[in-house]
Amino acid sequence: MSAYPKSHNPFADDDDEEDSKPRRGFNFDDDPEDSSLSPAERRQRQLQQEVMRTAQSAVDSSHRSLGLIYESEKIGAETAEELIRQGEALKRTEKMIDNMEQDMRTSQRHINTIKSVWGGMINYFKGKPEPPKPAQKDQPVSYEANS
Repeated sequence: MSAYPKSHNPFADDDDEEDSKPRRGFNFDDDPEDSSLSPAERRQRQLQQEVMRTAQSAVDSSHRSLGLIYESEKIGAETAEELIRQGEALKRTEKMIDNMEQDMRTSQRHINTIKSVWGGMINYFKGKPEPPKPAQKDQPVSYEANS
């Protein structure tokens, strides 16, 4: 058999000690000084505390908003850099396509020459294809980030 009877609550002894203390509500904002204040002064203190909590909430919200603004600015700058990089890649691709067209014309001339004698004669009378245009270095860059 156990040392305690079946109906014994081992925590019942603790309840007796708590009864001797004055019970307080769950409002942790109450100060021990509040008991000496009049109801109007207590109400005024509660309103002041509510105003302070509201002000702190507004400050916290402002800090979060500033953080989001800075994060948005950072993402916008990164996006602009990525768009510039992609624009430059598109320009290089366009130049490569232009070169491919010129190479295809030259290849077609060679194929015509190989196919028949008449193709070679036609190529002779058409003249040489025009040389590729040199890239202009003075072109303004159309993809630039704002400072």
